[in-house]
Amino acid sequence: MKSFSAQAKKSFPRRGIVEGFFGPQWTFAHRRAMFEFGAARGMNTYLYAPKDDPYHRERWRAPYPEPQWAKLSQLITAARALGIDFGYAFHPGAGLCFAALEPIEALLAKAERFYAAGVRIFAVLFDDIPSALRLAEDRRQFGDSLARAEGLWLAKVIGAQPASWTDVEWWLCPSYYTEDPLLAAAFGAFEPNFLERLAESLPENVACFWTGPKVVSPSISASHVREIAARLKRPVMLWDNYPVNDLAMSGELHLGPLRGRDPALVEELYAYLNNPLLQEELSFVPLATCFDYAADPWNYDPERSWEKVVAERFGASALPCWRALRLFCERLEEKSKKGSAPALSEHERDALAEALAYLTEHQAERWAREFRPWREIVEKALEA
Repeated sequence: MKSFSAQAKKSFPRRGIVEGFFGPQWTFAHRRAMFEFGAARGMNTYLYAPKDDPYHRERWRAPYPEPQWAKLSQLITAARALGIDFGYAFHPGAGLCFAALEPIEALLAKAERFYAAGVRIFAVLFDDIPSALRLAEDRRQFGDSLARAEGLWLAKVIGAQPASWTDVEWWLCPSYYTEDPLLAAAFGAFEPNFLERLAESLPENVACFWTGPKVVSPSISASHVREIAARLKRPVMLWDNYPVNDLAMSGELHLGPLRGRDPALVEELYAYLNNPLLQEELSFVPLATCFDYAADPWNYDPERSWEKVVAERFGASALPCWRALRLFCERLEEKSKKGSAPALSEHERDALAEALAYLTEHQAERWAREFRPWREIVEKALEA
């Protein structure tokens, strides 16, 4: 892993995608297409972590059945051929006995197959589990500290890995991955100084995920990440929950460009990874802007990046229609969060009507089928 002093300041050392959403998984064909699309825009890292893959989460100990493994191994090969480092994430948190040896043995046994296939990045994710230890044995051994348990558990994993694995990176997503009060509201109050206690037990070369000041952060500053890095004393990776639209955001469709990301984040982060949109074809548009930011944050222009990808994929003449659809989706999101949104002007209604005709013209295409739930809302808005 590169040290911060060795990092190039133009772009993030690692940039790309963390496929970490809840909901239907991306298809393998789409993942390969996204690899080609992303590699052309500077993507060099992909972390496989779909919450609804049972072998990633609920059955994380179990090896993949041969049909699934064949597809995964082909995906790993496809990524490597494009210069993308493929990472695999384990999600062992639910029901884990941190004091037991068996889970560590199970994880490394499963990881060996990935290592043989060329994977050199492994992540352990403890996100979205209860905020305190549940088992009496764990509470005794780790001083009733979930932070200490998570750090020491990964230290044991690394200590038990084969001696030949000198080229492996281990990453961690701690249970406390943002200061957003939403996290404690969902999973319970966290112990004080969680990050500092984690740092006391976590190996120094383990990079840690953070989502910013919020679970879904409207803006993220370099000073915020600098403060987190000082508390963790570890390389920080941003798990950016844009343009993802899972769970409570399932009614949203984030088609606009990435905004609110300080270009100076490149001075503070080891990795910048985006959690993508669930809709496969539509995901290319916002993710292109994320790739452009990650490749050159100092020169990133959100609107220019967005217009470029829309013109490339749909033609420059389609820009007004895409802009109307994007604006409508942004208004829906504003209404969802604030309870109301400004009424459409006459000009905006005309533009939306043209966009609806454009949707009808392309209704057989995959992206238009993905847009169908929002098309029905557009139709109702124009009838009102």
